[in-house]
Parts: sequence; structure tokens; C-alpha cells
Amino acid sequence: MKKIWSVLLCLTMILSLAACGNGKSTEGTNNPPQTDQSGEPAQSDDANAPKTSGLKIAYSVGYVGNAWRSQHVASLEEAAEAYKADGTIAEFQVVSADNDSTTQISQCNAMLAEGLDALLICAVSPTTLTSVVETAKEMGTLVVIANDPAVYEGTYCVVNNAYKYSMLYNRWFATQVDEGAGVVYISGNPGNGTDMIRDQAVYDAIEQYKWNLLAEAPGKRNQAEAQTVMTTFLSAYPNIEGVLCQNVTTEGIINAYKTVGKDLPPVCGDNVLSTVRMWGELGDYETIGVTNSPAVSAAALHFAVLMLQGYELKDDALTANPLDDSLINAVQVDPPVAITLDGTLPDDIMADYPLLTVLSRDEALEMYKDEADTYTPDNAMSREDVLNTWFKAS
Repeated sequence: MKKIWSVLLCLTMILSLAACGNGKSTEGTNNPPQTDQSGEPAQSDDANAPKTSGLKIAYSVGYVGNAWRSQHVASLEEAAEAYKADGTIAEFQVVSADNDSTTQISQCNAMLAEGLDALLICAVSPTTLTSVVETAKEMGTLVVIANDPAVYEGTYCVVNNAYKYSMLYNRWFATQVDEGAGVVYISGNPGNGTDMIRDQAVYDAIEQYKWNLLAEAPGKRNQAEAQTVMTTFLSAYPNIEGVLCQNVTTEGIINAYKTVGKDLPPVCGDNVLSTVRMWGELGDYETIGVTNSPAVSAAALHFAVLMLQGYELKDDALTANPLDDSLINAVQVDPPVAITLDGTLPDDIMADYPLLTVLSRDEALEMYKDEADTYTPDNAMSREDVLNTWFKAS
């Protein structure tokens, strides 16, 4: 009889332990963002206990090959240093993949292996990081796609609004260039997520305003490359009536025209101060510079920290991913600053950009006279800005 009771007691204990093991509690784990049926990252549940300090965060940036990217990283590091000073962040690192997808995958995996609370990624390509994202999710690491959009469920996307940025240029261009005009387009880095969106905006504008696209080629966001491309265009097309382009190419275009001794047609410009200062030497020449905010990196860091600290997103905070409107996981930053010759834009444009600050060229030259040529006029979002814009009041 004693043996029977002993067996029954053991069975009872085993069943009790099994019942506990089948429970819902995951205390002590850090689950990755899950997605609902729309693909939107689900809000954290009680199992994901907020972590208010001692965070370990890393940023994989696709490349740092021009002044804008350098300011982009500098804005991020400035925000990170403030978090490190108050103990919110314990460890932070930034690595560049030199525009190589294989390198970026390797670097991301190495950083994940060290243990991270959040991994921020500015993707070289929007399609190559599936394995990295899956590894991060398995490890319970929050993934925030920053600056260049990419489509991965269970992640968030904090990016500049590339379509509205490009369309601001294109709509100004339409005030300068007639329907049917022969234009050329110098794009950015082929295959880059942001460039794909900007390209689409240019193609939409060409169709809308009925311009004749004579030729297009990538300028790779590099002045020397843009000058080479523009020189080739000028030799092939004697009557170019306008130049559509992406940022960090305008000076190369201007230099190409100077070299061949032709008058400069309307060109979509840039807000980097070296370009604005070159523009200042052209008298009353009309162009426009628009800020694609370098400090979107800092906004992404604030977003990640607030998510890890348990703040809840507003019901309407997330919008469709710029590359896939079926995935609702993005917050987008509109261009903060534009520069025109006289400091104005048409009312219909301003109505669609209510937070835009428009400066005259000469006003901008005076305002930023002490900044380096490589500086892009910008209005960075603070932690409070990000909190008030996208998160519910605690």
C-alpha cells in the first residue's frame, strides 16, 4: 500500500509540474514584436517588462560615404551620448557596411551575438536581411529599420518620407519647366530602398506633368559621379530643358555645365551648405533645396528607447510601410526645411507640408554662416518630440 501511495504522489507531482510548464507566463524573457493579421507589430504585453536603463543598442548603417551620412551618424551619436550620460543606455555602437549587403549581414549577426536590447538597421538592400531579422526576433531583440525602408514583419520602420520629399522637388520643378520639356534624371544608389521610392515619385511626376525623359542614370549620391553622368548627357542631348536629380549631386551638375560653357537650366538642388553657397554665386538663379533630415537617425533611437521603456504607441501612429502598403509598421518624418531664392513656395504646396520651414537663400546663408560646408540645415526631433508625436501620454 505504501508503494501505491508513493507512486500516486509522484504522478501527482509530475502532473502539477507539467501543468505549470504549459502556462502562459514568460517572466524574464524579452519577446520580439509580434504581428497581427495586418502585419502591424503588436503592442508589448505584460510578459515584456519595460527596461528603463542599462540598454544595449547597436546601429548598422549601410554606408557613410558622404557629408549627409556623416551628419546622420553624428546626430545619432549625439543622442546616444545623452542617453549614456543618464544611464539609459549602457552600451552603444555604430558600424558601417560600406554599401555591401553581405558585410551588413555579417556585422549584424556579430552584434546580435553580443546580446542587444535593440538593433537599428539602415539597410543596404531592402530584401537581404531576412535571416538577420529572424535571428533578432528569436533572441527577443527589438528591430527598428531606420532611414532606408525595408519590409520585414515584426519590425518597426522609422524613416524620412521619401515620397513627399521627392515630390516637393518635383512640384517646384513643375513651376519652372513646361509640359513636354526634355529633361534628364540623375538618380541615387540603384536598389536602395529610399531611392526606389524617390524614383517612383519622379516617374509619377514625369507622367503627371508630361515631361519628356531624355535619359536617366545613377549619380550614386556623389558629386564626381554626377558630374561624369551630366557631362555624358550634355554631349548626347544638346537641348536639355531641366535636370531632375537626387541630393548630393547638384554641385557635380553645376560643374558639368560650367565645363562645357552652357547656361544652367532649372535643376532640383540640395540643402547642404556647400551647394547653397555655390548657388549664392549664381546671382538670381532659381532652384530649391529640401532637407531630407539627417537626424532621422536620432528619431529612430528615441523611438527604440521609448518602445523598450514600455511606452504605448498612439492608435494612429503607424502608417503603411513605404515599400509595401499591406504592412503597417512605419512612422515617417516629413522634410523639415526648404530653401528657395525668395523664401516662398506656392500655397498649394505649403498646404501639404504644414510643418515645413521655408527660408530664402540669402537668409539661409546668413543663418548658417558659421557652419561647415558639409552641414545640412535640419530640425532634429528630440525625445519629447518623438514621445508627443507617436506615443500616448503616460
